Order: sequence, then C-alpha cells, then structure tokens
Amino acid sequence: MIAALVVVLALQTSAPAEPLIGRATVIDGDTLEIRGRRVRLWAMDAPEGRQSCARDDQAYRCGTEAARHLDRLISDRPVACTPRGRPDRYGRMVARCEVTSDCEPDDDCRTFRRDLGT
Repeated sequence: MIAALVVVLALQTSAPAEPLIGRATVIDGDTLEIRGRRVRLWAMDAPEGRQSCARDDQAYRCGTEAARHLDRLISDRPVACTPRGRPDRYGRMVARCEVTSDCEPDDDCRTFRRDLGT
C-alpha cells in the first residue's frame, strides 16, 4: 500500500506542468502577473519595487529601474511561463518564462527566443 502511494506521488510530481501563457503585467523586476496569477521568474533575483540603491554615491530607485527594464523586454507581447518546481513562500508559481510572438499556435511561426528566466 505504501509503495503504491509513493509511486502515485512520484508520478504526480514528475508530470510536466502546463505552461501559463498570456499578456503579462510587470509587478517588479522578477515577478509577472499573467491572467491573475503571480509568477516569480526562475533563476532571477532583482531589486524589489520600492528598493533604492546607490550608484556613484547617488541614490536611485533600482527596483523601479529593474521593473521598467523587464517591461521593455516584454514590450506588450505574450509571455509563456513553464513552472519549475514548487511555488515560492508567497504562493507564486516559479517559472522559466519567454516572450512569444503574436502568432497563434496553428500559425507557421517561431517563438521569439528572448529568455527572461535564464
């Protein structure tokens, strides 16, 4: 009985999760929101939204700068995020994300290769 439970749990955790695809809103330099779901970019660590940093002895809003940079990378294009592991401590999906072209899956087109999470 226990062996059967272990096999079932192993199969559930090893099954590839479906990607979350849609228009993304930038929350901060390493967090997006897609269709109401928060996504933490895998392998990324960026300053928090209101965080300040120093450059040449001058304070600047590095969190805002990181979020703006991520927003420019996305440029209002759809984003596809594939889950990697478990949600973080805030319940956000942790995922490898990439910007996709505006084409439909049936169209003859390729994914735009700008990775956001690697």
